[in-house]
Amino acid sequence: MDYSIFYTTKHKNLEDGSFEEYDLFISGFDLCERTKKIYDEIKSKEKVWLIFPQYKDIKDTDYNSYSNYYFDSSYEEDTYFEKFLGKYNVSSEIKLCIDITGFIRPHLIFLIKMLYMTGVKKIDFLYSEPNHYERGENTSFTGITGAVESVKWCSSENNNPDSDNDLLIVATGYDDKLVQKILQDKLRVKTKYHLIGFPSLQLDMYQENILKLNQTKELVENNSYTEFAPAMDPFITAQTIHDIIERDKSYTNIYLCPISTKPHTLGVALYYLNNFRTKPVSIIFPYSKRYNIKTAIGMKRIWKYTFELP
Repeated sequence: MDYSIFYTTKHKNLEDGSFEEYDLFISGFDLCERTKKIYDEIKSKEKVWLIFPQYKDIKDTDYNSYSNYYFDSSYEEDTYFEKFLGKYNVSSEIKLCIDITGFIRPHLIFLIKMLYMTGVKKIDFLYSEPNHYERGENTSFTGITGAVESVKWCSSENNNPDSDNDLLIVATGYDDKLVQKILQDKLRVKTKYHLIGFPSLQLDMYQENILKLNQTKELVENNSYTEFAPAMDPFITAQTIHDIIERDKSYTNIYLCPISTKPHTLGVALYYLNNFRTKPVSIIFPYSKRYNIKTAIGMKRIWKYTFELP
């Protein structure tokens, strides 16, 4: 699979480029100005906010001025989206756009898998890049972290729990608590890779990412390696994951964990969708029931990614 065939474009705003009118636009609600600006200005016949219960600081008054939103109180992604397809007209024929900026990562991955299983073949994804995070490398994204689990519908049926030849690829970001959790859970994994966003979204973000990674160094062993993929490019991310896995085709279990940027998360999902039927690959995540609702300031530019699903 050559992931370079997919399309990435960047824009200063929605007027800077050719954004078609969509049939359905989906966005994860938070209190960052960049998500609200995209939602208000994008042209679409129907728009829907997804209200996630993990954002506990959201008040009804924050979003009930909008006419169309979807909410379920379940923290589990499959239950959350259980009634979604019945409520909205999602089919292989619609022009669909998803703003991934405010999404919870497991929910984003599950939604993509669900759309794939429904027969959707093409999706435009948007990601609005912040000017900076509120507290730099000390920005906290999650609350107390719970168990490490497979994202629903994304666990390999070929997993062998007693294997001594496993591979873990962690797309590593600011949230060192999540990185530590995943490394502790997978101490027995033979080979580990940290996939770092470089070039980063902003020049200072690479240094901040490294500072956070250094806080997990007591868990880094001799069989841990570092690879790089642009923080804003899901397609090079998917290609880098592909290249790592192809170096040793004898891995019994392959675990992918997206803790870095949302575009990296898209890259993990894209690789998974193109390989889950033929490789023992699973997407895992250290779950949390609380996420901070506003972590970024401003909007520097908008990235658009066009996925053509297998």
